[in-house]
Amino acid sequence: MKFDYDLFMEILSQLPIETLLRFRCLSKKCCSCIDSPDFIYFHLNRSIKTCTNRSLIIDDVFPEGSIYAVDLDSSESDRSLVELHRPYKPFVNTVESVLSDTTDRYIVRPRKFYSDVFGSCNGLLAMYNCSGVTLWNPSTKKHRNIPEFWSDIESNTCDRILEGFGYDPINNDYKVIMIYQRNELHYKAKLHEIKSVVYSLKGNCSTRIEDLNGYYISFSGHSAGVSVGGSLHWVVSREEKRYQFDKSILAFDLVNEKFYELPKPRIKGELFVSLSELGGSLAITYSSSTRMFIEIWVMKEYGIIDSWTKIIRIDGEENLLKSDRYAANLRPLCYSKTGGEILVGYPYDEYFVSYDLEEKIAKRGVVFRSPERESIHSDIPNKISANICMRSLVPVNFSSGIAESSSEIQSMERKRT
Repeated sequence: MKFDYDLFMEILSQLPIETLLRFRCLSKKCCSCIDSPDFIYFHLNRSIKTCTNRSLIIDDVFPEGSIYAVDLDSSESDRSLVELHRPYKPFVNTVESVLSDTTDRYIVRPRKFYSDVFGSCNGLLAMYNCSGVTLWNPSTKKHRNIPEFWSDIESNTCDRILEGFGYDPINNDYKVIMIYQRNELHYKAKLHEIKSVVYSLKGNCSTRIEDLNGYYISFSGHSAGVSVGGSLHWVVSREEKRYQFDKSILAFDLVNEKFYELPKPRIKGELFVSLSELGGSLAITYSSSTRMFIEIWVMKEYGIIDSWTKIIRIDGEENLLKSDRYAANLRPLCYSKTGGEILVGYPYDEYFVSYDLEEKIAKRGVVFRSPERESIHSDIPNKISANICMRSLVPVNFSSGIAESSSEIQSMERKRT
């Protein structure tokens, strides 16, 4: 009987990662097929199109910076935290007291939690370790350490930092960027000069790019870039508007390594702003402390200002805003399999909300809490971050030519046009 390679690939592409890893032991031919760049891309692209093989990755302070995964393919009643084992020991260098988003109580959390995940791309997580950055595929349990390539930039723990991790599909390269702006309380010269360093994993080298002027990073600490359309995105202020609510979307093209500004929705008012990725598109969250509402908009065609579409509005009388003082931090994480609901969450809190797009209501609160927190710290909301991670076979050595999803490539091509 003639072996149908295409049919074999199609069957394998519908299997979960755990099964594929076991099937590598069946034969050399099977192992070669599963490890091939074509199949890895095929399986990844299928997962993206079908909204399958998705995990919710949750960083937790207790116990000692644990990290957990929730299988979003499972039924809601069966979803539970599964602890993952980091490839290194987490650590904290400073802490701070902040007001909880939902309980109106002050909690102590890490100010710079160097185990925090600051990027998720094609099944790879980027996170700090004690001496640099680690890229980790939690599905294959493979990781790669990157040295502290930004060490040449003079910095202080009080400086304003933007960071990001994404994929350059033209050059088949994963890149990490660190962006520093000195804190004016500690330094007098060139207060608002922004310095940037990009690390290429394919080239295994870092590059200082042209300093960025005219912008102001409006908060101290770290801010992770949102990867969409072959670029990373952050919320910043223009220098002349640094004390105003009029924020800008700063983008960094991972291919040509240039900064540019992306248009935002035509909305006016004293609004807090944050960014996220939703279904392959850039999403922006607006909130008002005076009018008490949250709006989430999605840019359906990358770079086209008229394509911004409002998909969620939550008014102050709804329970979701009852005690929230930082509503702009509400982040849409992913669509449900049917596309009718959106999972949204707050940072530094264990609560997630499922928003029904048809009924236009927040239907219920979802709590993912570790067993240790349940018994010891049940009243302390200390989730560090939450990220969606595709379960994939993408290698961390990047020797294989893994392309981005077709939707990402199309989005990037539209942007360049």
